[in-house]
Amino acid sequence: MTTQHNLYFNYLCAIIPAFILVIPAAGEVAFALLALYSFIYCYQQKINPLTHVYSQAIASICLAYFSVALLSILTSDVSLYAFKRLGTNIHFLVAPWMAVLLSQQLNKHFLLMAIKNGAILAGIVALIQYFYLGELRAHGTVNEIPFGDIALLLSFFSLLNIHRETNRQKCFSLLSFILGCSAVMFSLSRGAWIAVPFLLILLLFIWYKQGSITLKPLIGLSIIAIILLGAIGLSPQVQSRFNALQQDIDSYEQNSFTPVGIRIALWKAAIKAIPSHPILGFGLHNTQQVTANFVDNKHLKPMLPQLRHFHNEYLTTLVGKGAVGLIALLMLLIAPCFIFYRYLKNQPFAGLVLLLCTGYAIFGLTNLAFGHGIMNTFFVFMLAAATRSFSSSFDSSTS
Repeated sequence: MTTQHNLYFNYLCAIIPAFILVIPAAGEVAFALLALYSFIYCYQQKINPLTHVYSQAIASICLAYFSVALLSILTSDVSLYAFKRLGTNIHFLVAPWMAVLLSQQLNKHFLLMAIKNGAILAGIVALIQYFYLGELRAHGTVNEIPFGDIALLLSFFSLLNIHRETNRQKCFSLLSFILGCSAVMFSLSRGAWIAVPFLLILLLFIWYKQGSITLKPLIGLSIIAIILLGAIGLSPQVQSRFNALQQDIDSYEQNSFTPVGIRIALWKAAIKAIPSHPILGFGLHNTQQVTANFVDNKHLKPMLPQLRHFHNEYLTTLVGKGAVGLIALLMLLIAPCFIFYRYLKNQPFAGLVLLLCTGYAIFGLTNLAFGHGIMNTFFVFMLAAATRSFSSSFDSSTS
């Protein structure tokens, strides 16, 4: 790849983290182009991504996840709609090829800058939507929940390498973190807020393992973080959302037609449905039909056409793909952490994977982590990009 072509390639990679939340379909289009180019690249270089040293681990995890989704369809009622729903999982099918391409051609510093710009843009757009346009929840160009989830991850990714940066770069990283967190706050996404303390603890652990902070500064930063979280918790936006949550819980017996009441009803329906098809599930495309059959709440019946999942990744997976699907999901979230952990000391992208998988695992408690195309695009791209850690470590150990 020539220098000019490599520059264009890295610009294309930068589109996903920088513009995925603020320009309609930017992330999906860039991902599709990268997928196409990765096929061409592997063909020209005669590389088999299923056996290549940099991609074989990612290939096993992602292809297993995709295969289980396909199996859930083939063992239930096959239809055109079923394969349309399978299309939201296509990202995992192309992950091995993309991992090969990114592990060899990606400029890490270029991508880290794009991540910081993405957090800044998300924050600016959120402030404009919330204060100037008067929208109830900031959302960029996507749904509020994915907007808050991805903005949160971009914010924490921005700080991964801060201890190795110049003072000017540190200021830019902090600005990215602050504006990214502003986007999360004004999205009013409680699922993302819940993840904040866990990601903060994990980030401090990553810094500690990298040797960038010793035990005493770690304790000091932890205290500061607790104070900051307490201050954020007192903001009107956070207070109003959690007060509403408490009211929904307190009034659940009298009024189940609330966001919390709807979730509880859906979770009950999922738990009731799982024993009917415990191994392979009902099929990932039949979730809506399952809700119609197992939801008892008469107030929810008119809303069933809008309820396409159970607002919980783990329950939705168990209903759609059964126990086999749950195992594949847990592998997708846990296995990369073990794989990248050994590169943690020297490679910032290894820490990125730990934050990425932990974030998605928490997001899945109150909503779908992999149900939206944009969430799959972001996860697979970041996971594939992190394979640059493999090639960097290999190159440094053999040089």
